[in-house]
This record gives sequence, structure tokens and C-alpha cells, in this order.
Amino acid sequence: MTNSWLAVVVATLLVAAPAFAAAAPPNLPSDPGSTFRAVQQLPPGQWRNLGSPAADPEWGRARGRAWTSTMPYAEVLGGAFLYGEGVHAWWNRDNGRYMDNLWLYDANAHRWVNMYPGTDIPNLRAVELNEDGFETLSDGRPVPIAIAVHGYEMVTWDTHRQFLYVMPMGNGYFKSVAPAIDRFRSENAARYNERNASPWIFDPWNLRWHRVKTLTQSPPTGVGDVLVYLPSRRQSFYRNQQRVYFYDPETNRWRTANPGGPPPPFGIDPVSCYDSKRDRIYIGGGNYPIAGGDNALWIFDVASGDWIDPKPSGSSGGNHFGTNIAILNCDTVNDRVVLFRHSEKQLGVYVYDPERNAWAARPAPLPDGWPAHGVSNGFFNPAAGVHYIFRAKDSQDNGTMWVWRLAR
Repeated sequence: MTNSWLAVVVATLLVAAPAFAAAAPPNLPSDPGSTFRAVQQLPPGQWRNLGSPAADPEWGRARGRAWTSTMPYAEVLGGAFLYGEGVHAWWNRDNGRYMDNLWLYDANAHRWVNMYPGTDIPNLRAVELNEDGFETLSDGRPVPIAIAVHGYEMVTWDTHRQFLYVMPMGNGYFKSVAPAIDRFRSENAARYNERNASPWIFDPWNLRWHRVKTLTQSPPTGVGDVLVYLPSRRQSFYRNQQRVYFYDPETNRWRTANPGGPPPPFGIDPVSCYDSKRDRIYIGGGNYPIAGGDNALWIFDVASGDWIDPKPSGSSGGNHFGTNIAILNCDTVNDRVVLFRHSEKQLGVYVYDPERNAWAARPAPLPDGWPAHGVSNGFFNPAAGVHYIFRAKDSQDNGTMWVWRLAR
């Protein structure tokens, strides 16, 4: 059956996840602890170093991930996901797992929860292809083996169906770690489903991955693309290069869009966030090429389906702020767009006011004691009204969590 998982499960996916959960994630959502209560009292304009989150009892702590800006926040779980590799082809020799694992930062308890431990390299059995053309480890269920070089902005949370979506991009580095898998992929390239495929779907209620064969052709994928779930449409927006697509999980179809307006002048690797008040996506700072002129913050207007160059006043500190040097959050409590430039040049927190179409006159500073070397991943937590930034060295478990509250 081409859409066996879809036929059996999709009707169920349309209801709230807890209603059909066969098993809950490990102690989630947790009750707010002392750390979260202290975060709620953080004064406007202030930073606080929360220290290293508590380790998962079995799998330890999440590691820093380069070129992985966004940590999709899941209100129903009280935390945010972290996904994407760090150092190319890195795997943990202590536990044998490749860095295609999936973590949830539990903001209530200030702890890491391992949702999926990753590919077991020493015990990796020969892969097979299921009837829909996706890799499986003999049980027929799709399994994502090294699908994401980095996370970029290619991970998003479906607020209605309560699932995580990930767009793959291919990973040539993995062949050095598992040459037998690489040979299988080369020998069976024609059997792989590269033309009719949904995003990868992680079900946190049953701790399983899914992927289904779609009824329409799926878009090409590549590094530095953008995937954003749109609650207003109950669909996901996907940008690949200058092309735009929508995925509708209810009908299991991809649709190619033809946006009007001036397209973004930058290439891959932009940062992005969704403004639910105005039903728009802010996207900017991409590379190859870097935008010329005075502005690299673009808008995709969901209602009209058009690109908009807002031509804001003020400065974002330069036109390059991709996923390895910046994080872009939509602060829904204060109705602002917040750009954290955490690495390289023009460090600071740049705040954009959508109503005034203007950047603040001066950026807020990064905190005293900010680690000079490392990568950052982050999210906005509306329950506390603060921004969380996880700072760690790439692929190292030495990270600390920082929080900041916008002052208006």
C-alpha cells in the first residue's frame, strides 16, 4: 500500500496529540521548577546564565550544533527541539551514536531529554528500502539516517498535529562513517524515493519517525533551506533557493507557489521566524549571495502569497546574518522581531518593530561572560516571555543556557 501509514494514521493526526498518544514522552510536560520561576522574574533588558542543563539519565547532554539557528518551541511539551549535526561526520565513540539524534530542552525543568538517540554506528545493520522507497532497518518503518548536515532553518513544529517536521538535504560526509551504507545507496539509487516524499515527521508521543509517499511531486532540497509551519494554513512553507512550496499533511500533497513581489536578494542559509499576529514570515541575512543595498530582512506575506521588501529604517548590523552567526525570533509577547548576532562581527541584539518598520537605534549588548568561542541555537518561550540561547562549542557537551528579556 503506497500510503499505508497515511491511510491508517492521518485521520488521527488531525486531533490533539495527547488524545491519541500511545505513550507520553519522558515526564513531559514537567512542572515548572525553581529555575523556570526565576526566569519568569527576570527584569526587562537583563541576561541570565542558567548554566548547563541537567543531563538525560541515559544519554547525557545535548551538544552544540553549528549552522542550526532555530530550536522549534512546542508549548504542549514545555520545551524546544534541537536537531542537526555539528562537526561533519562526527559520532560519539563513547555511546556509539551518530549525531543525527534529537533532543528536547525542557524549559520547565532546565534539563535535556533525549527523544531519539541517533544511528547506532557499531551495530548498524544493513539498511533496506520499504515499499515507499525510504530507508528502514528491516522493520518497514522509515528511519532518518544522517539526513541533515546541519539543522539550518529546516526544522519546524506543527502546532495542530503536534509533530516535528524536518526537511532532508543529503549528507555526503556520512559515507566515511558507514561505507557499507554508502555502497547500498549507490547501488540502489534508482529505487530511492526522491520525487514524492513528505518531510520527515517525528512523533514525540510515541517516539517514532515517519515519512510517507506523497500524492504530488516533492520539491528539491538543499543545504540552508527554510521550513516554517503556518498555523493559519495548517501547512508548511518551504523555500529552496528562490522557489517556494507548501506541504499540506492533511491531503499529503506538495504545491508549488508563484509568489509575486520582489524575491529575496540573498541565497541560502537565511534565518527566519513566523509572525502570527500579521501572518507573515520574516526571513533574512542569507549567503551566496549576500544581499546588496541597505536591507536583508524580507517578508513573505502568507495571505497574499507575495514577497515584500519592507525597506526598514535603521540597521541590522549588516546584510549577512545566517544560521551560524545569528538567531531570529518573533517575540509574540512584545510584538517585536529580535535578531541575536552572537558570533563574528556586529555582535549584539537588534530589535525590529513591525509597526514602525524600523530597527532600534542601538543594539542591546550581549551579556558579560558570553563565551567567546562556540555556536548558538535558540528560541522564544512565550510562557516565560524570554528568549533562550544555548551556547556551546560545536559537537561538545559543554553548553550553557542563557536567557534574555526584551526591554520596551
